Amino acid sequence: MFKSTDNIDLYNKEMDLLIEIDSILKKNNFSNINETKENIGKILKISSKISHPIVAEQLFGITASFPNSYVRSKLLKFVESWIPYESAVEAVVKITHDPDDMVSFEAMTICGNEKIELSIPYLNNIVGKVSNRHNPGKPVGMGAQIVVNTLLNIFDYKDEQNLISREDYFNNHMKLEDNYILKLDIDNDIKEAFKKLDEPNMIYIEEGYFDYGISENEIEFKDFKWDDNGIKQKVWIPAYYIDEYPVTNKEYDEFCDFVEEYGHIFCHPNEPKNKNHRRNTYYDSRYPLDAPVSGIDFYDAYAYARWKGKTLPSEFQWEKAAKGTDNNIWPWGETFDKEKVWFSGNMLNKDISSVTDWHNKLIEHYYSQSVAKRSEEVNVIRNISSYGVKNMTGGSWEWTKSDYFTRRQFHPGYSNDHLKFNRYSVLKGGSFFSHPGLMYSAFRGKDIPFCRHDEMGFRCVKEIPVHLLRKCHKKPIENKAIY
Repeated sequence: MFKSTDNIDLYNKEMDLLIEIDSILKKNNFSNINETKENIGKILKISSKISHPIVAEQLFGITASFPNSYVRSKLLKFVESWIPYESAVEAVVKITHDPDDMVSFEAMTICGNEKIELSIPYLNNIVGKVSNRHNPGKPVGMGAQIVVNTLLNIFDYKDEQNLISREDYFNNHMKLEDNYILKLDIDNDIKEAFKKLDEPNMIYIEEGYFDYGISENEIEFKDFKWDDNGIKQKVWIPAYYIDEYPVTNKEYDEFCDFVEEYGHIFCHPNEPKNKNHRRNTYYDSRYPLDAPVSGIDFYDAYAYARWKGKTLPSEFQWEKAAKGTDNNIWPWGETFDKEKVWFSGNMLNKDISSVTDWHNKLIEHYYSQSVAKRSEEVNVIRNISSYGVKNMTGGSWEWTKSDYFTRRQFHPGYSNDHLKFNRYSVLKGGSFFSHPGLMYSAFRGKDIPFCRHDEMGFRCVKEIPVHLLRKCHKKPIENKAIY
């Protein structure tokens, strides 16, 4: 773990480790078996010192692409040590299709041992439904048997009926059954070290349960789709820090200056090539520098968070911070209060009587350009949750790292057009354009990761690295609210 303010320095320091690894590989004589094995041992020892996720991802890339298959197979040990960190998961899933059995079989074994859901569709493409394994088609060699064994491990095979049931559930939902309530056994020294980070301008939120979702009778405004908010249920998540305020335009512009000088070091590997990260509100005076950043997409928010040594919140982290210790419907209480939120009614200085009225007034505003300022500066405190997190409702929608359909970690590079998983990221909180029915803390908005609207922003979290949680837990993490 490292303090977010040490992010750049740690990255530069650990890149020296990667340079050392690269030098060993370049000098190695791969026709010499003993030399190669000895150097692989050296590389794995060096790699164990890597703690920065961006540096780790560079080594994941080497693992997936190095010309020598023996090297690829051995470096998988390093990738495995970072499971279930998102990029490690993506790397292992990709490597299951390595052309060399020595490599692909090892990656498949990791997927089975770690019960990596993301791999299921890609393994099914090889053998079909694992419940049909007794009547196999082609292929029928050892590779097919490894795939079958991997899928049986992921589905936690007990008997045929259980397997068929779990397989059908996955095919319908593109995930295994949800489990949000299991607590993790986290070493006290890790918890204490994390709390001592004392991240500046962030609020520490202790581990524990909260009420995720909302009951139908609690919803004041049913004008919009609400039945996907989730049945109200207890969810347990580890401790984390969350930004006290949303990221501002000024702060985000500093990140863009960095990218333009140093390149896309901290960006998502799946973002569009040669992406311009400048917000689309940059030249518009209606969005003050000290207002919440807006006019950015998921990839922009993701890259900024990593530049700061943080990450985007999951929808669970965001919702817990907004609901506070009393699990309120709104950050301030149980009923809507228009004075406690910067939304369409306040921005337009007009009452919003219905969805049709809201629509008409927004269209009138857009074509008349009747408002001099859409965004309100973050130092205007409209609402505070009992944790002390400010302005989570209204102002600008906030991107999360949760997939809209599965509620799992969002993997935009692994989207599925038919079932729509990994196509949409969850948005929370509503904006200056919003109707009240879009703004209560449990409401789940969504958008595609490359879509930029002038009402989309974000805030960041700092969390215990998930691969460290996995090591503490000593088995795959069953609680899917955690990753």
